[in-house]
Amino acid sequence: MNTLAGMKRIAKIVALTVAFALLLGAVPGCASIKGCASSARKSIAGETTGTVVLDEDEIERRLTPPPAAGKVEPPPKGAYLGVYVPPAPFTIRMIDQFEDRAGRSASIVMWYQPWSKANRWRFDSAACVAVMRRGKVPMITWEPWNPGTNSNKLRDPANQPSFRLQRISEGKFDAYIRSWARQCRDLGGPIMLRPMHEMNGTWYPWSGTVNGNTPKEYVRAWRHMHRIFEQEGATNVTWVWSINHESVPGTRENRYAAYYPGDEYVDWTAISGFNWGESSPYSSWRSYWYWYEEPLTYLKKLDKPICIAEFACVEQGGDKAAWLADAYKRIKKDSDIKAVIYFNSRETGGIGTQDWRIESSQRSVKAFRKAVASDYFVSTPPAALSDWAESLSPQDWVYLTSFNPVY
Repeated sequence: MNTLAGMKRIAKIVALTVAFALLLGAVPGCASIKGCASSARKSIAGETTGTVVLDEDEIERRLTPPPAAGKVEPPPKGAYLGVYVPPAPFTIRMIDQFEDRAGRSASIVMWYQPWSKANRWRFDSAACVAVMRRGKVPMITWEPWNPGTNSNKLRDPANQPSFRLQRISEGKFDAYIRSWARQCRDLGGPIMLRPMHEMNGTWYPWSGTVNGNTPKEYVRAWRHMHRIFEQEGATNVTWVWSINHESVPGTRENRYAAYYPGDEYVDWTAISGFNWGESSPYSSWRSYWYWYEEPLTYLKKLDKPICIAEFACVEQGGDKAAWLADAYKRIKKDSDIKAVIYFNSRETGGIGTQDWRIESSQRSVKAFRKAVASDYFVSTPPAALSDWAESLSPQDWVYLTSFNPVY
């Protein structure tokens, strides 16, 4: 049960005995967030560690949402390390396994959630808390579509009229959008939200040249969602506007700038781009710079922090280890890039198989570990998360550990 009202109902059922061990168990779990464990332990010093009987007013106070975090700001120097490693965060150990191989911690964990009720469409507070307690900011790529059980197998993925952009801007999804805004707000911690990415392609139903859409309608839909979050007070949400590395089709109508919602509606910008190598009949080996020179030139003009949001390489057709070394070397030299998220997944069901994971070979693992070993790549919690964690009371941790997992 994810709502505050639902948690209060549960709490009142068990009002006679609330185990204080819940609190003691919650606090050490945040030890990876800088300073939060020690400050929280100090705040409970001297309290009884046995079972405590609480009245309803006390339960109400302990289940009050924590304070809101600030926006995620870029690091003073370098770029945050991030990862997409499914099925994390719903299977949280996948993050630990990746970090063991990479030799570094991630500061951002990215995942995807579609709007279709047939998929993981609900906001999962417990999953976000699990990520935050490991010292990482969640980045949720929020997708208005139905991807089925494997989106790579969809014959015409962009043709989904029920998710047309006009329906979003006209308010057909307002109740759903508002529920996410309220739950983000009530969670309190910093969340990076990346809605409707790669809109300048042709493979998603929110793309501007398919499904009865236009780039102008994309801008209206984005602003509509943003306003709802503002109305609900979800100030802890950082908005990430993310383009595909190239526009398909490459027309003036479909240029990057046609989709930009405006400075007041965007906190970060982002790009996705992959080296497919020879893993499909339609691709060939390309360098990092081949894909990223043009979009980076455009995004730098917007004067927003830039994130490489989807980024990976296959083995087929070239030297993956050398590709990774070159890519991270170039990123390290580009002070405008403030986060880089590796797409650590093996994709099947489409044209060929793409093993993007760093563990696709031992050479790849070694190259990745060496490439990200520099302190330039930030693996500590972003300030928005560590500052927020420091501000939490023991009662806030009781609240945060009260969420039941949705998925």
